[in-house]
Amino acid sequence: MREYHQETKSGGALAFYFCGWEKCSPGHAFGPAVRPHFLFHFILSGKGIYERGDERYEIGTGQGFLILPGESTWYRADQEDPWEYCWIGFGGTEADGILRECGLGKENPIYRDKSGGLLRREMMQLVDSFGHSEVNSYMLLGRLYLVLSYMMPKQPAVGTVLQDYVNRALDFIHNNFGYDIGVAEIARTVGIDRTYLYRIFTQQVGQSPKRYLTAFRLRMAAGMLAETRLPVTEIALSCGFKEVSLFDRQFGAAYGCPPLQYRRQTRGRMAD
Repeated sequence: MREYHQETKSGGALAFYFCGWEKCSPGHAFGPAVRPHFLFHFILSGKGIYERGDERYEIGTGQGFLILPGESTWYRADQEDPWEYCWIGFGGTEADGILRECGLGKENPIYRDKSGGLLRREMMQLVDSFGHSEVNSYMLLGRLYLVLSYMMPKQPAVGTVLQDYVNRALDFIHNNFGYDIGVAEIARTVGIDRTYLYRIFTQQVGQSPKRYLTAFRLRMAAGMLAETRLPVTEIALSCGFKEVSLFDRQFGAAYGCPPLQYRRQTRGRMAD
């Protein structure tokens, strides 16, 4: 077994944490355990079992499995043909989105290699680089991006395209919530009809774009109330509410008290 740790900047778009390789003995198992980051295993040979919650997968050569942050998992090598695998641990603000583009996520944690051996080669070169050369953050991130690039489908699946639309809508909301925007502006920026945006956004996020925008604005306002001494009027305007009376009503409905009372309560808890 070999495992190497050299963490890159964890606050970036993509962050490398560690990688490793192991030829497992028959029946070798790990878990149940929870990780704080993404962890991807790729099977070089042999087979085994991967379990997450009530789901059980039999996985063999040329396949891989993804472990999500905060998810309890367990896996075991086959008794007759134990697996040999390599792995990579990573995170960052864009990691989840990149994995979705690879077709991986909560709904589909199993990967089937279609790179013609390029993914296997790159992952093992990443592991071997620790034994043959000096490594640095830029090299590790470059190899991590290359590994993920080999996992990308040549033609994006329909679900991936829909998720891309939703991701772009979310990015626009997160970067422009303080301005006078609505569903029409979001749809125009994404490049799709507002009715279509409503349908796919509700499917993917669980609420309409308008409701999500309002909830996000209120969440940002709550943070400003707790962490700053800015007047309520300034906070309301900064979070996209043109009328303070409307902000007061919506904030009270969402948080159960007026903004100033919320500020006093949160500051009291922080003092305790």
